[in-house]
Amino acid sequence: MRIRLIDFDEHALVLTVTRAGAVMVVNPRMCDTGTAELLHDIADQLAAAHPPYPCNPGAEPDAQHDYDEPLNGRHGRLDAERKVWTDGTGHAWDLSVTWLAAATEVAWEWTGRLDGLGTPVMRAVGSHSVHEPLDVLRAVYGPISPTGGERS
Repeated sequence: MRIRLIDFDEHALVLTVTRAGAVMVVNPRMCDTGTAELLHDIADQLAAAHPPYPCNPGAEPDAQHDYDEPLNGRHGRLDAERKVWTDGTGHAWDLSVTWLAAATEVAWEWTGRLDGLGTPVMRAVGSHSVHEPLDVLRAVYGPISPTGGERS
């Protein structure tokens, strides 16, 4: 058990929620209506940022969804026959399926090319002009997740 002291004079709002769901809100310098509006705004932001796949907060994140980790394309290798690219950190990427970007809900597919660093170049499905390397796609629009079976 860790105990942390909270200085209520230092914060405008302190919200605690126990694992059992008990909630305590301390807002000594805020109107209750303003606090409610702020909490609604926070809820809207959390809902909008939720990825397009089910999450399990207690589980280890899937490496493909951990978009803060660099892919290290220079050390990646492509198995063109299987359409699998293994990034420089050892994670395998199935390029035969489409990938959904959480920030835009746009599906992306592999173009069949690698960029100058050896990273797969992805194309927005339905657009022949919107291309991004896989690492840029993850960093800007991620996390990304596979959408299902092999594309036609």
